[in-house]
Amino acid sequence: MKNAKEKQSQRQEQNTESDFFDKVEMSFKSALAGKESINTLIWCWGVAGYVISYLVLNKLVRMSNYRALDILISLVPIVYFSWHIYVLRKCAPKKPKLSKEEKAKKSAEARKNFVKSFFRKLFLKESITDFNPITITIVVDLLCICDFLSYVI
Repeated sequence: MKNAKEKQSQRQEQNTESDFFDKVEMSFKSALAGKESINTLIWCWGVAGYVISYLVLNKLVRMSNYRALDILISLVPIVYFSWHIYVLRKCAPKKPKLSKEEKAKKSAEARKNFVKSFFRKLFLKESITDFNPITITIVVDLLCICDFLSYVI
């Protein structure tokens, strides 16, 4: 009786692990196809990569005394964050193409609202800066790439 329960619990653990890796694989494939959501790319693929690279790989590189091993370990996050930038650019929402008239109308509207917007920002009723999360994530990825490139070069 115990063996049957143990076998069943082992199967459930294997199924849980298998389900997790299946979800990761599906997310990876949909990201390569440009169909993954930006939030998933930023929070699951980005933050997890930052944590693993700095808590694990960075310490491994610093502990290692062999230059060849340092280079090999450093290449992993470099390739990963390069892939992450590629996927972020591919999955980013596309900006609509505007005609010359629409561009002129939009710039005239921006000039018209500039003074109002300036005073709202001055009195802190409007955010001073608007950050694009995709751009910020790409900048952090580039920072990580440069950091690990310093171990290679």
